Amino acid sequence: MGMTSVPPTTPPLPPSWTADHEGQHPKLHEMCVIDTQTMQRIIPNSVPILVDNECFSGQVMLLIRTPDVDNAATEAAPSLESAQQTSDYLSGRQRRFEFQFRVKFKKVPTGPIFLGCEVEQPVKIGRVTKGLTSVLLAMIRRINSGFHYSWGIDAKKTKQADIARDEYEKTHLSFPVEASMDRIVITKPGETLPTMGQELPETDASVKRRRKQGAGSIEWNMEDTYTMCLWSAYVDWIQWRCMNVTGVRPFPLGLVLGTQPIYLSVYEIKNISNADYKKKRPPHYRSKLAVYSRMEFSHIAKTKGAISESSLGDHDTTDDPESSSSCLFEKRESQYEHMEEDKQLQQEDTASSTGSVSSNPDESVKGSDEETDAVAAADSSSPVNDDVIPKVE
Repeated sequence: MGMTSVPPTTPPLPPSWTADHEGQHPKLHEMCVIDTQTMQRIIPNSVPILVDNECFSGQVMLLIRTPDVDNAATEAAPSLESAQQTSDYLSGRQRRFEFQFRVKFKKVPTGPIFLGCEVEQPVKIGRVTKGLTSVLLAMIRRINSGFHYSWGIDAKKTKQADIARDEYEKTHLSFPVEASMDRIVITKPGETLPTMGQELPETDASVKRRRKQGAGSIEWNMEDTYTMCLWSAYVDWIQWRCMNVTGVRPFPLGLVLGTQPIYLSVYEIKNISNADYKKKRPPHYRSKLAVYSRMEFSHIAKTKGAISESSLGDHDTTDDPESSSSCLFEKRESQYEHMEEDKQLQQEDTASSTGSVSSNPDESVKGSDEETDAVAAADSSSPVNDDVIPKVE
């Protein structure tokens, strides 16, 4: 008598991961956001959370796209009113998330303020992946003049004495707050504040001016209230994937980051003015940063070593193929290497027939100026529309 195979089932989430999620979509439980300064968990698609530190006071509200937005026929809608409103708000838009912040400064920033995305450890990627990533980063820098990034500590170049003095950069990418925020609304004392959880009103002309001028385009003060938002169609926190990048298939964040959590921070570069920063473009050494706020993003099945692991319960990434980073990375990197070698050989064979073989081994991963200019032109001509990004299946 044959045995009937039983399909594997997804183990239930620990109660600590589902706490305070009543009425939310069940997939939202799998990700976690923690304010690293207060160790408070921030529940997305809920009410704004109060924040108060030595730099500013205010609120933060995280809007995350849940599966019901794209699959209303098969996915049950959340029952919590704020979660329903979030789904309705994101429906018809391609943004996978929107983070909204409301702050009132307790002291006036004197240096450039950046919004950064960072990880604790250097990423382990090979030549081809790093080359392709560098092309994307170069294109971003061409569009956003204030964009800054670093691959982090270089084992061959970074000295231990520099690390001890915090004279090093973590693996990160960052933008001036004035240029990176999709909306910034400045409210004078006595004026009505915009409602969080809804579209923040800012004119196209104001957005274009901020993005063109970058750091220093806003005169921060302690009287006005600043309501800002950042959205993106490129990162899905629930799936822990990068997507919607033109010409690139969706891929797991673990392919580049391994099992590391991601940190989103707002920081000021100390002891330098906006004007001097634009001239000198100094590195973002840890010793030079005044960190205003820092949030950790983790996933119960795809990250390890996060604060959430100790506060909410152990992560189990052993059965998740996307988070088996070492073998996954080595396998895919080897595949990319072979694909790139085959592509290079085909190009050489084609070029040899015309007598124009390229001597540049990295030429195959470099975007043309025309392609980069096209991207820049598209960005500048439509700076506030995130609903026209083509999906790459």
